[in-house]
Amino acid sequence: MDKQDPHFTFENFVVGPANRLASAAARRAAERPGVSYNPLFIYAPNGLGKTHLLGAMARHIHKVSPGKEVKYHTAEEFLQDFVQSSGEVDEEAVRTLYGDLDILLLDDVQFLTAEGDVQELLLLTLDTLTGDGKQVALASDRPPAEIDGLGAHLRTRFEGGLLVNIGPPEYETRVAIVQKLAEGRGAELPPGVADAIGRIPFPGITDLQYSLKRVLDVQDAE
Repeated sequence: MDKQDPHFTFENFVVGPANRLASAAARRAAERPGVSYNPLFIYAPNGLGKTHLLGAMARHIHKVSPGKEVKYHTAEEFLQDFVQSSGEVDEEAVRTLYGDLDILLLDDVQFLTAEGDVQELLLLTLDTLTGDGKQVALASDRPPAEIDGLGAHLRTRFEGGLLVNIGPPEYETRVAIVQKLAEGRGAELPPGVADAIGRIPFPGITDLQYSLKRVLDVQDAE
């Protein structure tokens, strides 16, 4: 998980009505891997915290169960694993690559459904790991029903655990996010600034980060 932002923790994830269920499900799966919500499927447009929650799961597991093996992969990294190994799509290949894992966190799964053999590989990985009691958490920019070309078997597996959505943050959550971001940068905002930024209905956290950066840049220039 060293390739991810070290600030991706549950403590740094601002919880509000639009993401409360996803946050709670991710934490529960991290505390009881392989028991609760397996697989866990988190979906939302980019910039709403899916990757943050996957990173938070990994760090929480390392913290409370340091002996467990966790791997976070993007869709591209998942494919590279098999291309660089035997290249075979079978249970032996899955066990060779991931047999020692306790938790597999797979991001951007919508990019793994373009070809049938890739879907077969992903389905086999899910069946093998969850069948062995290993936890799998998946993230996508849309729900399974809206992923183009997704086969019926793989869709059934995605929907066989828990599907949770993250929606755009509402005003109070946007204000709390701005305050948390400023705190992380060691910056003190003048009264009313966080509220002013939060009143703008930005669709994602990236927009809040950019607006805060502009404000802080102006402060630093004065």
